[in-house]
Amino acid sequence: MQGSWEAVMSWGRKGSMWALVAVCALWLAGCATTVTTEVTAFRQTGWQNDAPRTYAFEHTQQQEAQLERQTFEQWLADALAGIGFEQRPAGQARYLVTMDYDAAPGMVQVAETVYPDPWYGPWGPYWGPYGGWYRPYGPWGWGPGYWPPQTVVRDVPVTYSSLRVYFKDAASGKRVYQVTATNTTESGNPAAVMPYMIRSAFTDFPGESGRPRHVTLEVDKDKK
Repeated sequence: MQGSWEAVMSWGRKGSMWALVAVCALWLAGCATTVTTEVTAFRQTGWQNDAPRTYAFEHTQQQEAQLERQTFEQWLADALAGIGFEQRPAGQARYLVTMDYDAAPGMVQVAETVYPDPWYGPWGPYWGPYGGWYRPYGPWGWGPGYWPPQTVVRDVPVTYSSLRVYFKDAASGKRVYQVTATNTTESGNPAAVMPYMIRSAFTDFPGESGRPRHVTLEVDKDKK
């Protein structure tokens, strides 16, 4: 959050505090207390989440050797266990589960309301009846000075992260369920939001087919 702090500090002490609150509400990095993920699921017509709920991960040999993927699959296995799925060897599983994920840098514009820091004269500043700070000595000499609230728009670098999980019926080879989770964060490391995206993807599983929804999870205190 260091870059955001420096950007808003240049607009004055009171301005920085208001702007910081706005930024903290949007991003996981540093000070946000929740993570919001957009989730969309689709399922084959007539498919039901009935027993047996057994699965095996399906991936290429190259993917199997990736340590990052191994970690993400373990997080996914924990999420699936929480909704009643049991991991089995491929030959004993009803479903074959695959996961894809990627991340790309981007830029968003953030509008911040800034209240400039007044100059403290002999009698101190006071808040005017129509908003804004006044002081006994104006910026161009004697008389009341007025500093109205300002709206500052700035570009913020973000990371767009995406997770896709597919369920394939092992016997028929047909895909029966898929879910996509997307997240935008100021953090440049997708691994920081991946556990939240995985958990969000399987919140209220299997969900309504084809309807996007937003899932908000609290940030783990020991990972903030």
